[in-house]
Amino acid sequence: MNKSLFKYSPFYKKFQDQINTFQELSKGDRIIVSVSGGLDSITLLLLLHELDYFNLVVVHVNHKMRIESDHDEKFVKELCDDLRVPFYQKSLEPKKRNKKQSIEEWARNERYSFLNDIIVIKECKWIMTAHHKNDQVETILMNLSRQTGVNGLRGIAKERDKILRPMLEFSKKEIRDFAKKVGYGYCEDLTNLDASIPRNFLRHNILMPWEKESPEVINGISKSSKYFKEWRDGLDYLILKFIFPSLETKNENFLFPINILRENPNLIRMRLIQLMTDEGNDQWSKHSILMLNQFLDKSTTGDFHFLHNGWRILHDRDTFIIQKSLNIVNKESVKLYLDTPVFHNNYKYVLELVDKKISPSRNKDKETLDWSKLRHTQLEIRLWEAGDTFQPLGMNGRQKISDFLINEKVDRLEKESQSVLTANGKIVWVCGKRISDWAKITKNTKKIAILSRNLISS
Repeated sequence: MNKSLFKYSPFYKKFQDQINTFQELSKGDRIIVSVSGGLDSITLLLLLHELDYFNLVVVHVNHKMRIESDHDEKFVKELCDDLRVPFYQKSLEPKKRNKKQSIEEWARNERYSFLNDIIVIKECKWIMTAHHKNDQVETILMNLSRQTGVNGLRGIAKERDKILRPMLEFSKKEIRDFAKKVGYGYCEDLTNLDASIPRNFLRHNILMPWEKESPEVINGISKSSKYFKEWRDGLDYLILKFIFPSLETKNENFLFPINILRENPNLIRMRLIQLMTDEGNDQWSKHSILMLNQFLDKSTTGDFHFLHNGWRILHDRDTFIIQKSLNIVNKESVKLYLDTPVFHNNYKYVLELVDKKISPSRNKDKETLDWSKLRHTQLEIRLWEAGDTFQPLGMNGRQKISDFLINEKVDRLEKESQSVLTANGKIVWVCGKRISDWAKITKNTKKIAILSRNLISS
């Protein structure tokens, strides 16, 4: 390799400029470099090594899907030995792949899983990958074909979480010309010629002929990805500034008035739900978008829709309620004792005594009870069950809790986690709603118990 040509080339200077665009990146940071052995990742490694700003750690994943994969691993290891850069590798087992995943998806997931393991084990600050302009263009066109919406049009992010991609401003031709001029070796992956792989088909049969006829096509589409990102960011700003403030939250659920969603264009309401449920970064498939739009337009009260990202939506009268499905209720009961906080389904419960009479609280999460009715009983908090009945405060007869909750307009999501307090099995309190009439304080009450609950973060 010609060192002088390397360090004093415009390519190297352009790379320095790109590194300087990462505002949180500092000299001396420990960085993982993901190196396959191909042209792009070898170029990235050599550039970073010559730059000598960071403490580098190389990670290589041997996918064991090609005869040459062991040779590639050996090549990368020997290069790291020459450069005196720590080298870590993992060999995969393709036979253990979930057959529902494509080879490409499986390999990518395994690769990033190992990268994330090493970033923790070796206390690294960043991961750098060698994605370039052509990768960007291929990704955008692939996303267009999958109809992934506005997120798909922005392509590959230059910086996301701990992953930095400093070569997105370089085309494949620039990288190849630089390697040829400077003179350094790398591995050729022959599977890149396999046109049965969709991305390879796009590359060889569409992009390469297109670039031959119109050399600026790569730059043009790559620049368009920046415009797409600006459009998305502008749309997100308007949604978060003018629509989001009109939404309510209840018990960590989002409440969307149906008229807001149904009166807005599909793009607006789709982005609104994406922003609420996954911070707007994930790409949604055509099927996910289609099924959600059908639900928003045609659902009726009581209908559920489950999103692919672990959230679910309930149509409840004039409101859509969005809840994280992973926030599953705990069906186990807990015992309640004086002056001992207990936790049950995102609430902290406390029972304490007061010496003087106080007025009943208007806060439904804080109730006053006659302690003499409870002191010799076993108090327990559990989920309500079908068939439970009680005599609501102020009523003469008994009522099924299921009917009581309907009258209180409690939605299906809230019903799932509705708790009751019992004393020797007899219901004392439909938590956060109403106490039983028999447990109320009277003129004969000698000691008052205060029962309270507070919502905690899930």
